[in-house]
Amino acid sequence: MIAYILRRLGQSLIVLFIVIILTFTLPYFQPHGILAPAYSVLGSRSSPYNVHVWAYQHGLLRPYWTRLYEYVFQLVVHFNLGYSYKQELPVSSIIALYVPRTVWLALSALIYTVIIAVPLGVFQASRRNTAIDYVATGTAFILYGVPAFLLCILVIDLFGFHTIHLPISPPEGVAPWAIFTDPKAFILPVGCLTLLGVAGISRFMRGSVLEVLVQDYVRTARAKGCSPLRVLWRHSLRNALGPIVTILGVSIPALFGGALIIESVFNYAGLGLQTLNAALTFDVPTVLGITILVSIFTLLGNLAADLVLGIVDPRLRIGGSAK
Repeated sequence: MIAYILRRLGQSLIVLFIVIILTFTLPYFQPHGILAPAYSVLGSRSSPYNVHVWAYQHGLLRPYWTRLYEYVFQLVVHFNLGYSYKQELPVSSIIALYVPRTVWLALSALIYTVIIAVPLGVFQASRRNTAIDYVATGTAFILYGVPAFLLCILVIDLFGFHTIHLPISPPEGVAPWAIFTDPKAFILPVGCLTLLGVAGISRFMRGSVLEVLVQDYVRTARAKGCSPLRVLWRHSLRNALGPIVTILGVSIPALFGGALIIESVFNYAGLGLQTLNAALTFDVPTVLGITILVSIFTLLGNLAADLVLGIVDPRLRIGGSAK
């Protein structure tokens, strides 16, 4: 198991290093290249001389490899994600304000997604090709195909103006833990993000359970007289969870991507809304810093999924220790 963890950790570090190099290099390909921040900050005063002086003062004219070394060193040693010339603040300070809000939003949606999608997928598999299965499958396909922003607008129109009149936006400037102190204000954004996740996970869960139900050991359990519920929940569920654990691990980027749209529509000051504002104002350092942070969360999610998968499926631990 230790060798399995170390191998996955090494692979994650290699991927993270590649992401860091790409995020550092991308600004060189924007309009005006690496001098773009100078043009953005100086505005109408961006004469060639002023641009050159500003870039020299901020170290943008140094060689690529020198800047790359300093960037990696500052990131690894001090977790310095750069400096936002637009907001005149370190990127880490900007992100620290918004990350807890988005993390609680995405984590709440993920928990509700698992609670709803896993039993729903198992129930559909046990009622395969029945009216309930067709209704649930059709609903999942509709939710899976509807754009996130359209779903949010429809939910706001339905529950904000025509039925039970829920708050259509969390309060401005709320604390990161406001999702617990004022849960009513977060019902719609968390609900929309949950629906987007349930649509996909329930379909994968249904297919995984159906694949397990035709295995020999399931037929053996039935032949020994096990009840249908025991066969379904004891013999089938654990073996069907493997693919779902992996999908949940790789769904973290989708959660943050969905949060970007959710926060924009519901005007919730989280990491997604900050990413959108930074992109619209060409605040490249902030966008790249958020990209690195989301990459780290993604790699941690994949690593956690691998560890949980090793617990759920002992065959992986045996294979990992044998190599």
